[in-house]
Amino acid sequence: MTHVVQVLSEAIIDDAGKYLLNYLENFDRVLFRVTVILPQNCKLVEAVSAIEDVTLIESPYISAKNYDKQCVNGLKDIFLKIKPHIVQTHACPSACIAGKKAKVPVVIGTQHRITFPEQSLGAMVNGLLHNPSCNYYIAVSEAAASNLADSGIPQHKIRIAGTSIVPIRRASNEAISYIRHRYDVKDDEILLGIFGRLDPDKGHKYFIKAAWQVVKEYPKAKFIIVGAGSMEQELKERIGRYGLENHIIFTGFVDDVTELLSAIDIVVNASKFEAMSLSLMEAMSLSKPIIATRVGGNCELITDNEDGILVNYADSTSMALAMLRLICNPDFASIIGEAAGQKIAQQYTVQKSVTRLEDVYKEVYKDRQSI
Repeated sequence: MTHVVQVLSEAIIDDAGKYLLNYLENFDRVLFRVTVILPQNCKLVEAVSAIEDVTLIESPYISAKNYDKQCVNGLKDIFLKIKPHIVQTHACPSACIAGKKAKVPVVIGTQHRITFPEQSLGAMVNGLLHNPSCNYYIAVSEAAASNLADSGIPQHKIRIAGTSIVPIRRASNEAISYIRHRYDVKDDEILLGIFGRLDPDKGHKYFIKAAWQVVKEYPKAKFIIVGAGSMEQELKERIGRYGLENHIIFTGFVDDVTELLSAIDIVVNASKFEAMSLSLMEAMSLSKPIIATRVGGNCELITDNEDGILVNYADSTSMALAMLRLICNPDFASIIGEAAGQKIAQQYTVQKSVTRLEDVYKEVYKDRQSI
């Protein structure tokens, strides 16, 4: 039986956390034994604790820094004690270094996000620090794999295992009515939503400008921004300058977006880059019509005008036109929404992604044993 250790540094349940939970609930318990190492007070602890056949270790030293001496030494001691065959890390470069120091046979880094360093420093860090400490890298999409290669990781180290979601069940009509009433959205109004942390790369300012253009043509449109982050005040000031205070709603951080997704009519992604957006996949599983930027994993996930609409990043006018097209053509919106739901159900099942990941484990562990 192959012993796999999963190390995650984030304290919140983000895309990496959902990826991990999907794996833990569906892994092959005959071929693999799994241990999970999480930071203390991580929101994943309760969920992981409830999964059978998984060993949980909470460490006080987990860090997302490129190099954290306490994290490296603490994890090295754990690895030496439990002797894993494979360590897979999520946003924890120090765990890769610890695995290397502990002589773990296979150390794998995971690319859940796309990053584009303005200077060559990012590539240098990967090339000089992460590359020697990781035997392999797993990417959740073709776009993430290309980003790894651009950052200095050799192609022979990169594997694509993909990602998936558990399809969301539509909330009850009563719950949807409550959510819309809570945010003062009337029955005859169209609600468009954007999900994600409030930082520049998520393109909220272009979403707001598009909303301004839409409202001039369709005053019964409302917009909801789901998430929290450093740009909240700046975005609220921008909304004020456009006079959209009565049309745009901020929710702040929402732990479970299921009911919100059910209540929204059209879902928008305005990001500068995406590896593979789980929030888009969740919306698609509900057969929601999607508008997304033509970047990274969005182009793998969405076929333009078939199961969503793609627009260029930072092009608020094209985004507004796409919004108006869906608002004014409900039959078309329904058709692409249904196609989106079918795509997720057929191509992005959890079992498919878990099988792909475990095939990578088998391949790379066999390769390392032959060295």
